[in-house]
Amino acid sequence: MKPFLVLVLAASIAFPCIVHARLRADGATASFKGSLPPKPTVDISAEQQSSLERELADVTKAFQAVKKHPRAADAEIFLKAVRYALEFHEWYDKKADDGVKKAREELAEAGRRIEALKQNKTPWMDGPGQKVLGFYSRIDDSPQPYGVEIPEGLKWGDVNKPIPMWIWLHGRGDTATDIHFIASRMKAKRGSFQPTNAIVIHPFGRYCNGWKSAGETDVFECRDDAMKRFKVDENRVVLAGFSMGGAGAWHLGAHFADQWCCVHTGAGFADVKRYQKLTPEKYPVWYEQKLWGVYDVPDYARNFYNVPLISYSGEIDAQRDSAEYMMEVLGKEGLHPPHLIGPGMPHKYHPDSVKQIQAMIEKEVEKGRNPTPKEVHLQTRCTRYGKMFWIKVGALKKLWDDARVDAKIDDAKKTITVKTSNISEVDIDLTRSGQGPKAPDDYGDYKIIIDGVVVPTISPRGYAWQSEEEGKPETWMEAGRNQLAAGKGGGQDGLIDEAFMGKFVVVLPDKACANPAVDAWVKSESAHFIRRWRSLMRGDPIVRVAGTRPENEHGTRILWGDAVGNKEIAELVPYLPLVWDKDSLQMAQRICENTSITEPKPVLKKFSAATHVPVMYYNWDYRFSSMTTDPARKKVEGAIVLNSGLTFREAHDRTNSLQNPKLPDWAILDITQPPNAESAGKVVAADFFDEHWKVKPDMPPVDAK
Repeated sequence: MKPFLVLVLAASIAFPCIVHARLRADGATASFKGSLPPKPTVDISAEQQSSLERELADVTKAFQAVKKHPRAADAEIFLKAVRYALEFHEWYDKKADDGVKKAREELAEAGRRIEALKQNKTPWMDGPGQKVLGFYSRIDDSPQPYGVEIPEGLKWGDVNKPIPMWIWLHGRGDTATDIHFIASRMKAKRGSFQPTNAIVIHPFGRYCNGWKSAGETDVFECRDDAMKRFKVDENRVVLAGFSMGGAGAWHLGAHFADQWCCVHTGAGFADVKRYQKLTPEKYPVWYEQKLWGVYDVPDYARNFYNVPLISYSGEIDAQRDSAEYMMEVLGKEGLHPPHLIGPGMPHKYHPDSVKQIQAMIEKEVEKGRNPTPKEVHLQTRCTRYGKMFWIKVGALKKLWDDARVDAKIDDAKKTITVKTSNISEVDIDLTRSGQGPKAPDDYGDYKIIIDGVVVPTISPRGYAWQSEEEGKPETWMEAGRNQLAAGKGGGQDGLIDEAFMGKFVVVLPDKACANPAVDAWVKSESAHFIRRWRSLMRGDPIVRVAGTRPENEHGTRILWGDAVGNKEIAELVPYLPLVWDKDSLQMAQRICENTSITEPKPVLKKFSAATHVPVMYYNWDYRFSSMTTDPARKKVEGAIVLNSGLTFREAHDRTNSLQNPKLPDWAILDITQPPNAESAGKVVAADFFDEHWKVKPDMPPVDAK
């Protein structure tokens, strides 16, 4: 028996009842200090504030000369760090002078980089050691930092062969805002793990969100930036982390298992219910429980068939329970990855375990990732996380229920066999040029069999869907891309929070709303979201006023107001699934396909528009694919969010396990209940649209468990 398995078995005998995760009685992380970011430990003086503001203004003015340089983000990350520290009073050193010194050091570094960029030079990239780099995020164009460790003697760049890379996800740090993250990375020592001939990058992850939401996007954006800069081998990328970073490795490892050559999870949570020790009487409303399926790793456990997984827990660490639970879940799927236990260790690594884990990871790095494996296994609850190597889920029969695809290439029989569960559209793509064990053309004469049905004309780069011909059983047929034109799918699953993981634009009202209470709520909540995005997600959202939409604008529009106050909402009301005027508000059935737009048919309770607002995510992209000459096409093109920012709020920041979607596709809020740390108003109706973006007439009670 292997040593690490002996450790696991011995520990399971010695500790049959392992305590749950390290949380306070209120379910908060032990380090939580009341808010993100916390209040200052020792605030700087008014004079120090004014002095730093002047220095920041001077360096910002100098930056204008290089802001279009391809590496401008390498300098602007320092300006944003100091600007946010001043605005949100992010001073967490023991003495105010230490915080001022940190800010001035970063402004000085920004100044040096600006001067170098003027000469088209980047000297901070030279040599080994710790580096802090930046990129501009596609979400909001904000400069985001990340750290890089380059070992002595490593040769990288265009003239050298591609190098391996580890992505190390940091643990929770309530005070690790930009200015402190950058300072720590610039002066950091090499970590416990010291990979051979590989760089290690340290994403910022948009601060402290458990590597979800924009934090998830951040990992991939800094990965891609580092891969280009350092000529990284895309088949030798390791994902690893500890504590909150371990939770991130569980999440990103399971949801994107085809992206890594190895995943290492160290002492991180994996789900909501068990980690929060929730019993039925403490469960939230039904739709929030359903939305645990966005991030809960047990719902994606089968994906670890696609990537080597190595886990670690300290023997007496309260976080160990999460890994033990995942071993149970994985075992039920027939998976038994190593789970190393650090003898006598609390929430930290044992030195011997570090050596074992590094050796195991480096064996997998040496093998590398196979980008076109013969077998692919996918488990998901939505289409956003519906891709695994050459298999991609186009649509589910029922979103947020367990869905699976198991696919296998048999070269001897020249078949590609696909088995599905809860899938209505599946895409196959084996044509990635030059990759995999066979050339793309070698699959041209392979037979495609889906759930026992031979799909005669589909190719190794094709799409199949389950047709529903009247009077005939469902069967698999060849399809064009996005065959289910009126349905959810292709990564568009309907959730409000999904909009904030990609490009978005906040669109404020151009006039007052029809009702004073609604107008006041819109002004307050839109301002709240903008400030919350900046303080928690560390970027300046793109904001404009309704009616000023530029021709080349991209991204989801976050529309605030009503049809009176926001002219872009007025343009959309005839196409939205509701009846809404200055007096009343009611969800309705409105079918919009091609050029046919039906009159709305109210299907749910009517509410007063004076005291209620609708919030929702909606997307028309596929349904109006034929409206090439209709002037409405431009108005309804793309996705919109109505009257909502992130649906998790300040009360959920106390632990990253609660920073999950709190609302389904749509809701009606009673704003006579003032916004608070839990919600923007009282939810009086809420539900998911069905798989064809229609309002369900049989919505469960809003407070049902």
